[in-house]
Amino acid sequence: MRNKELSLRLRSFGVLLLVAGTLAFLLISAGDAKEGISKLQFTAHPDGTFSVVSSAVPLETLLSKITEATKIAVYVNDVSKKRPVTIDVKNNTLVQLLKRIAGDNYAIVYDKHTVTALHVLPQGKYKSSEFSGKVQISGKRAKMFFMPPDDSKESINTYIKRRHVVLKELSEKDPDKKLQAQISFQGYMVSDQAVALVKENTLEPVTLNIGWKENGGGHDLVQGESIEDALELAALDQEEFLSVLQEDADRQITSQRQKGINDKQMGAELEFKKNADDLRDVFNKKGITLYGIQVAASAKQLHKLTSNDKTIRLVDPLWGGSVEEEITKVYITTKVAIPLTPEKETFAP
Repeated sequence: MRNKELSLRLRSFGVLLLVAGTLAFLLISAGDAKEGISKLQFTAHPDGTFSVVSSAVPLETLLSKITEATKIAVYVNDVSKKRPVTIDVKNNTLVQLLKRIAGDNYAIVYDKHTVTALHVLPQGKYKSSEFSGKVQISGKRAKMFFMPPDDSKESINTYIKRRHVVLKELSEKDPDKKLQAQISFQGYMVSDQAVALVKENTLEPVTLNIGWKENGGGHDLVQGESIEDALELAALDQEEFLSVLQEDADRQITSQRQKGINDKQMGAELEFKKNADDLRDVFNKKGITLYGIQVAASAKQLHKLTSNDKTIRLVDPLWGGSVEEEITKVYITTKVAIPLTPEKETFAP
């Protein structure tokens, strides 16, 4: 089944829309309802565009016309259904029209470039900081990826600040609320440091994020497994992985040399070998290296971690606010977060 992608307009992010891997910048406005008689003129043109004159027409009425003409699925919460909409547009494409009438808060589902559904979120309820990332939909299942919009330092720092604001608000409103959170470290940690972090802060480890530089992986803890046992098992897996990796690297180079190819012509193979040796060297010196950990704890416990700026770079609560609430009404939802890689190849103090 082809993947679908849900693009979320975030007010304070400006007008960033992600469509099949391409960034598009959009200007959106919704007219305030005017007093007077409700009026609607809706025309679907043969070229696939639409002309609409709407004066104080309930949102659900206008969207029903679009559904009739296009067969796309429309999801509107009860609060938004009666919201009056006033617009006057000519020869708008479907996407242009949907963005124009949906107000400040909406999500559009695409199958490649084809619109398949529109979700209208409650006005005034949705906060842009509640969720930042991407939602991928396949069938009736959705994956919420908690992530910065790009890899720039500015975007990452802004993302960190916003997610910590969300966590602070959660801890003040409901300090005992049990959450899962993705923790990203300032520098790489060794096993003993990870154990100390978990125990000192009474955290329940869910996933160990193991990696070095661009190489990353994970170890999911089974129910009842201690972090010490998980690290021991992860170390055995890492030892086996590194042995296979180095054997593969040596085999590639040997094969190329037997074909008469000299080292100057083996850029990719030698780089692969260097990477394998680098991983082995770090493992021999430090053992398992972690750049993050996913945990479960109360909102209060998690917020307390954000003050440890020498060790913790980001505590990202896997909570998407009203966006999550609206999506989970329609789709079986899975939350996914990948820790931020440390800015420098250093170890946490």
